[in-house]
Amino acid sequence: MEDVVPALSKAIDSTFRTKMVGDKRIMRISRRIRDGTVTLVDAHRYAQYTGENMSKALLVNLAEDNLPDGVLYFNIATRTVTPSLLTCHGLVNQISQQIQAIIDEQEAIGLKAIEAEFPEGRIKGLIDKMTSYDGDYEKSSAWLKEPIVNNVEAFFDDYIKANASFRQSTGLKTVITRDAEPNCCQWCADLAGEYEYGKEPKEVYQRHEFCRCDVTYRSEKQNQNVWTKESWKPTEEELQKRRETQMPRR
Repeated sequence: MEDVVPALSKAIDSTFRTKMVGDKRIMRISRRIRDGTVTLVDAHRYAQYTGENMSKALLVNLAEDNLPDGVLYFNIATRTVTPSLLTCHGLVNQISQQIQAIIDEQEAIGLKAIEAEFPEGRIKGLIDKMTSYDGDYEKSSAWLKEPIVNNVEAFFDDYIKANASFRQSTGLKTVITRDAEPNCCQWCADLAGEYEYGKEPKEVYQRHEFCRCDVTYRSEKQNQNVWTKESWKPTEEELQKRRETQMPRR
């Protein structure tokens, strides 16, 4: 039997690149990167849009007519979907690191962001599920839709968790923020808020299908009562004391 994987992989990559280049949402994020106005929410959106574009590329090229016997076999899925997600993982981490560098420069923080590990076990589980239907293409292809987007979003969530841990270990106080999307479910609404890293619920990094809640972090640069999830501004008297303390000596 002819090995169809090389041709499929090439077609997937070509379709994905074309969709990324033509995605106006990606272009807007690129402009904000150039302008220095970008935030980690943009990095999450980049992950979401990247996942959506890869999902479309996979669905177009792993169509039933393109597969031997019209079946998404385990071998084919492993050799096409896994490398495709590796590509997304690299892009998400690269953009997240680039955005973090811009934010850190503005905050005068001299740290380099780290890349989160590729979750091999999680992706293997995804492949196992999509190829477990005894040749039922419709059921298999469903795993090429939202589950692909969800897993690429999770790459960003992994990045947040890894870098929050790293920053906390350097002595910076790090705060995890989860902002719920409009009209979210009760589970997401209950998780929304700010938490000091290390005291956040483990579920804060998790998301269900079609969840677009933003999970980000910041290195503490302002007073924040993360335990009650309330922000507060220092008084003018406190600000004046800080100014006097920070005045250069002559």
